[in-house]
Amino acid sequence: MEHYSKKWFEYPYPVATNVAGNEGGMEYPGIVFCSWESKGQDLWGVTDHEFGHIWFPMIVGSNERLFAWMDEGFNTFINSLSTEEFNKGEYKEAPSNLHKLAEPFTRPDLETIMSSPDNMKEANIGMLCYFKPSSGLVILREQILGKERFDLAFRTYIERWAYKHPQPDDFFRSMENVAGEDLSWFWRSWFVNNWRFNQGINSIKYIKNDPSKGVAITVENFDKMPMPIILDVKTKSGKVTRVKLPVEVWQRNNVWTFKHNSTEEIESITLDPDNVFPDNNQANNVWTASNGKIEKDVVLDGYLGTYSTPKAPLKIDFTEKNNTLNVLITNYPKFTVKAVENEKDVFQSAEAGLKFKFNEAKT
Repeated sequence: MEHYSKKWFEYPYPVATNVAGNEGGMEYPGIVFCSWESKGQDLWGVTDHEFGHIWFPMIVGSNERLFAWMDEGFNTFINSLSTEEFNKGEYKEAPSNLHKLAEPFTRPDLETIMSSPDNMKEANIGMLCYFKPSSGLVILREQILGKERFDLAFRTYIERWAYKHPQPDDFFRSMENVAGEDLSWFWRSWFVNNWRFNQGINSIKYIKNDPSKGVAITVENFDKMPMPIILDVKTKSGKVTRVKLPVEVWQRNNVWTFKHNSTEEIESITLDPDNVFPDNNQANNVWTASNGKIEKDVVLDGYLGTYSTPKAPLKIDFTEKNNTLNVLITNYPKFTVKAVENEKDVFQSAEAGLKFKFNEAKT
């Protein structure tokens, strides 16, 4: 009671009664029933869960018959936080391995969390009303918003909707409003749809083919669900660097390449090393020097400079930025070009409709 009152919203009743009953557990305003046979961790778990229902749905009056996840799922989530603090973590559980849970969480024949319970297979109710929504909030809190922003947003949602009857959109809007972030991609992926998640490392490319100048790492999102990128880069000397990229990298792409400022050869790269996302294909999560793809970089230094011809009153400037060849022609907007595969010294821009072929002397 003290934990929930301080963290979320003050307990509203003058007493809290726990009755040893002959059922597993059941909640009512100010009184709960827990199995008389429960002991130790089981007794803590059922007591915590049933009293947690005072906040959902007694204080925040969600409709369990339509949106059970706003009741049982939210309660299961706050139970996970209270268990961490109870008696100095006496019953604290290890973090969930979401790689192992990817199949039960996102298997193709599973209904969506937003389905009403009477439209779910009975065997799926525990997953869809309790565990998957709770795990989604853990991801949102620990990997996307951060604990401080999430807790403020979740607490504000409770305060705004105490003794009222919110719908899912009220929860979504309140969280976004307080967190200051568009989370529509997350709601669509986890709650509205049953999308799957699969990130993989395609290849690396040493800048100018020199490991001391850094490396370009290419990651692909192979399925519908987007998530932030978290990876560990291990170099030959054994140094490990954690890299985090926001989910916004996927707004217009399903392939993303970024530069990592390493100074030596890469030994391995591991995506989602702590198993915090439900990746359903772990086979492409690790790149190693022994069998991973290393692309050859096109060294652009020899192509840079200003070119002109007496046959036309124009100049063509070739410059490099972020390992990309940029072109500026007199009275023409700046554009980028890419090397044409299997054609030596040839670059083109589909957008500009131009192709450039350099001679051996690059003149």
